[in-house]
Parts: sequence; structure tokens; C-alpha cells
Amino acid sequence: MPPAPAPVAYAVIREDPRLEGDLVLRLGAKRLLCVASGGCVALSLSSRFPTLGVVAFDTDERQLKHMEAKAAASMRRDFTALNVEHAASTGLNQSGELERVFRLLRAFFEECIATHADLFTFFTRARTLSELDGMVREWTTSRYWLPAFHACFSDVLLRSTLGAAPAAFADVGGQPEYFARAFARGLRRDGAPENPFLQHVFLGGYRKECAPHYIRNPTPFRVEPINGSLDHVPDLESFDVVSLSNLLDVVSEAELVRFAELLRQKLRPGAALLMRQLNSARRLRPYFEPDFVFDDVLGGRYYRRERSLFYNRIEVGFRAPR
Repeated sequence: MPPAPAPVAYAVIREDPRLEGDLVLRLGAKRLLCVASGGCVALSLSSRFPTLGVVAFDTDERQLKHMEAKAAASMRRDFTALNVEHAASTGLNQSGELERVFRLLRAFFEECIATHADLFTFFTRARTLSELDGMVREWTTSRYWLPAFHACFSDVLLRSTLGAAPAAFADVGGQPEYFARAFARGLRRDGAPENPFLQHVFLGGYRKECAPHYIRNPTPFRVEPINGSLDHVPDLESFDVVSLSNLLDVVSEAELVRFAELLRQKLRPGAALLMRQLNSARRLRPYFEPDFVFDDVLGGRYYRRERSLFYNRIEVGFRAPR
């Protein structure tokens, strides 16, 4: 019997597409480029803005096929396949390498911090607000809170799951504390029970009314897939918004220099560049300035609005006049 195919690295992309959506509205954008990864951002933007030309690139062809499978499942309204109120690890939104890490975290929580019933109660708001606040205080002050993240976000486990690159510019050994703070911050927010990223981690799927936009609003998706890196994308000058996920955190210095030069040369004046950084100390602006002008206020606003809780910095730059 042949071995089962290796899972994709990312079943979902943990990025809030409302940020890209805000840039689309601000600029009246007609074309947007993004990293495919799990496909959620590209599909949600295509669903929300039917006339927007969305191009999604990825060096791993399996991620592009995964995105297409999710689009097809959405059109079929196959909620089970998309992990809507269904936590199977075989679902399209649970079948990635990184999702294994979060299933470990959920199992640790249910064993040592909060029962599944308590988690379900929280995410369905089945108690009063003061009781929900008390639940979060109890969880985040548990003697097992930090050990949960040390068990599931160790450098050894993350490198085994995703390879060395994701930690290259992170605080070595600091991922457990970073994610412990991020999840504590997220659970304390007013809208935490409705946060689809938290639901995905702690319930293993989405509540139907909180699922990503592409699941709740399926439409014939206009997403052009490109199998390759940024320098394989044709007609960069045609894009109004370029969203690079945290790609520039994990590429080599030579690649970063090459990509920045490409964007400085190709993007037209006024085009927006959105970059996320995950527990990263890498300074990106010097590679783009003065050809790009960065908006500190908007970047801070997006950081506070980003529901995925993954990122320590969000940079928003606009191509300056030539």
C-alpha cells in the first residue's frame, strides 16, 4: 500500500482578511496579490469583492490545489469538509502540519486547563459576561497555562513541523511565551467568543455564523493561482494592493533584497504593501524606504484589529511618487 501523501504545511492562513479588505476599499483597488498558503485570505477577498482580481502565489503547488479544494467545498456548501461545527482532523481546514500543533494545544487545554464543555460554553456565550470573564481569568492564571505553550510551541517541535525558516528571525526559545501572551490577549478581548481563529484552535472548527467569509458567502471565486515565488508573478505593476503575509520574515537576506528591489521598481505610485511579522525582530522598512512611505498609525490600527493574534508587527507602506 503506498504511503499517504504528506499534508500541506498550512490548512488555513492565520491572517485576518479584513485588513486587506480595508486597503481595497481605501484605494478602490481593482487587483490584489497575496500569498496563497491556506487560501482563506484569497478566497474571502474574492467572495467579498466579486469584481476584484485576486492573484494568489505559492511555491508549493499543493497549497494551490488545497485552496481550490476549499473553493469547491464552499460552492457545494460542504460545511463538514470545511470544519464548520466539525473538528475532524481530515477536514480541509484541519489537515495541515501546523494544525497538528494546535490540536496538541487543544488536547493539553482539555486535559489540564479547561474541559471541552467549558470551551464550548465560552465560544457560544452560554454564560453571563462576568462568568465568561471569570473563565478566562481562571484559564490564563492556571499553573498549566505557560506549560501548555512550552509543550506545544517548543523550537524543536516547530522546526520539526515547519522546518528551520519560520524561527530564523524570531526570539530563539521565546515562541512559547510569545504565543501564551498572544492567546491571553485574544481571549480577553470583547469579541473573543466570536473570533474564528480562536474557535479554530479551541473547538477544532468554526461556529457556522462565525466561519470565514468565503464559507458563509460562497460565490464563483475569481482567484488566479501562480505556482512560484514573488519574482514569478507577472505584471506586478498592475496590482493596487500587495499582501505578503510574513514571507519576508522567512526568506534569506539575498531574497529579501531581491524582492524589495522588485517591488520598488514595479509597483506603481499609490500602491499599498502589507507585511505581517511573527515574533520577528527583522527590520523591513530600510529595504523599501524611501521609495515606500510607511503609515505608523494605520499599521498600529491593523495590529489591534488583526484577530489571528499571530503577529507582533504589521507594516503598511504606500509606493511614493517616482
